[in-house]
Amino acid sequence: MDKKLKNISMFVLLLVVVCLMAVLALVWSMPDIPKTVKTSELCLPSEIGLLKCGSTVDLLHDYLEREIATKYDEVKRQNQKKQENHLKEVSARLMNIYDKSFWEMKPAAKLTGKEQPDLRKTDSNADMVPIREWRNGRELYDTKGFIRYGIRYRNGRLVVPVDGTYFIYSNIDFFESCNPSSGLPDIKDINKPIKHGIFKFNILEGEENELVSNVQPHTISTNRYYNSYSSYVSSLAELKAGDELSVKVSNITYIRYTRDNYFGVNLI
Repeated sequence: MDKKLKNISMFVLLLVVVCLMAVLALVWSMPDIPKTVKTSELCLPSEIGLLKCGSTVDLLHDYLEREIATKYDEVKRQNQKKQENHLKEVSARLMNIYDKSFWEMKPAAKLTGKEQPDLRKTDSNADMVPIREWRNGRELYDTKGFIRYGIRYRNGRLVVPVDGTYFIYSNIDFFESCNPSSGLPDIKDINKPIKHGIFKFNILEGEENELVSNVQPHTISTNRYYNSYSSYVSSLAELKAGDELSVKVSNITYIRYTRDNYFGVNLI
C-alpha cells in the first residue's frame, strides 16, 4: 500500500514538473515586451509588422482603422469588378437585341455656308465677329449638312446636349480686294492678320473661350486684283451639356463665296 502511494506521488510530481516546463517554454517563446509597459498600455503589430507598444486606446484605434481600410479597399475592388462584369453582360445582351447602329447614334452636326447680308456693314477693324448665318434645318436637305441626335442650332451657334469629348471643325474661304497698282490688300491695317476660330460659351459660366484658331497674314496678290485664302481649323474639346459653339472671323466682309464653308461637331 505504501509502495503504491509512493508511486502515485511520484507520478503527480512528474506531471507538475512537465507542466512547469511547458509554461516556461511558452514564456520564453513569447516576444519581449518592454519593461516600461504599464497597465494602461498595449502591444500590437504596427503597419510594418513589428510589435509596437503604447496607449491602449490609440493603438486599438490605429489598428482597427488600418484593418477596416484594408477590408474596405478589398470590398471596393470586388464591387468594381462585379459592376464591370455586370455592364459587360448587359451590353452583350443589349447588343444582341438592338442593332449596332443604335449604339452609334452620337450627337453630331454639320452646317453649311450661307450669305451674311445682315453683317455686311460690320466694321472691318473689329477684333472677332461671329458668323450668325448658317444653313440649318430644312435648308440642309439638299446639302451635305445635317443636325442629329440632340444637337441644337441657336443664332449661328451649335449647342451640345451631353458632356463628352467632341471633334470640332470649320472651313472658311476668305476673299479680299487688292489695289491693282501695287497688288497690296485694300485695307487700313495690313499688319492685322486674318483670323478664323471656334469659340465656346456656357451661360452658367458667363464667359467665352477660344478653342482653336488659325491666323493668315495678308500677302501681295499675284494677279494684283484680289487674294483668296482657305482656312481650316479642327480640334478635340471637352464640352459640357449646354456649351454653345460658334465660328468667328476677324473680318466678316471677307466672306463672299460661301459654297464651301462649313462648321461641325461630333461626339466621339
